[in-house]
Amino acid sequence: MPVLCIVASVLLQAGVYGFVSGTLDSSGSLALSCAGFGAAAVLFNTVLLARRLRRGRTPAAPGTRGLLMAMNVVTAVTFLSFYASLTWVPATLATGVETAIGPIVLGLLGLAGQGRRVSRQGWFAAVVLVLLGVAIGQRFTADGAVGPGTAVGLALVIVAGVGAPVLALLSAELGRRGVDPVYVTAHRFHLTYLCGGLLLLLVGGPGGDHTGELLTMLLTGVLAVTLPLFALQAGLQRTDPMVAMVLLTTLPGVTYLAETAFHGSFDAVALAQICALILVAVWYVRVSGKDRPAPVAAQPPLATKA
Repeated sequence: MPVLCIVASVLLQAGVYGFVSGTLDSSGSLALSCAGFGAAAVLFNTVLLARRLRRGRTPAAPGTRGLLMAMNVVTAVTFLSFYASLTWVPATLATGVETAIGPIVLGLLGLAGQGRRVSRQGWFAAVVLVLLGVAIGQRFTADGAVGPGTAVGLALVIVAGVGAPVLALLSAELGRRGVDPVYVTAHRFHLTYLCGGLLLLLVGGPGGDHTGELLTMLLTGVLAVTLPLFALQAGLQRTDPMVAMVLLTTLPGVTYLAETAFHGSFDAVALAQICALILVAVWYVRVSGKDRPAPVAAQPPLATKA
């Protein structure tokens, strides 16, 4: 079931990041993600190679190359904007804002003719989730501290937040064209790990503690990035993008719950906010199945020519 793929992705990412919480700075987190993106390219291209040796080469669907190029660019911009923002904005606030604005952006894209128009229930959920996401992010930010670069950091977070729903629309279009998620995962991260590696070099690398634990970093990257992003890709290609965006708003909260379980910290107000956010997300997923399909734009969302 596609929704379960997205839920599994959220739980796996949240569990691993909750476990390593407090052990990584922004450079270490970037190194972890680069390891995961690189591992995804190696692992899934190996799977494709094995398939070709067994079955022979199969032709790609029309327009696939253009869509995958767009996926590479938007993926790189989304992830690298997020990690660059961590220099100025606390990770908890950045994650909360990024995921919270996804449903709103998707609704605006629908109004602009890109993809399906969002229902009234969807708009209600999007607004409530934005408010809850920002509240949770602020709750996680120690003393509400802000620095001189906060505006720059939040601008980068907004760029990442816009990129996520665009990726959902691109994934949905690839799903409609019958493209295998293995093929997409094998090819969508090349620009991300190359640019991420360059950015990591520019900031001086992940530091001695992390470079001495490359095997652990690689394994953690596979668990935190490679596997959950494949599950997410499989879910995005077969799920209503709005449902996917709503489910992803639970990621920061579930990460906090995992951090609490592993490290013992607890905040009753934050827990109540997280539970409210999860309830709104679950409510929307349930009612969305009862909605009649809304009119779809005349052109496929964000379609590109091969």
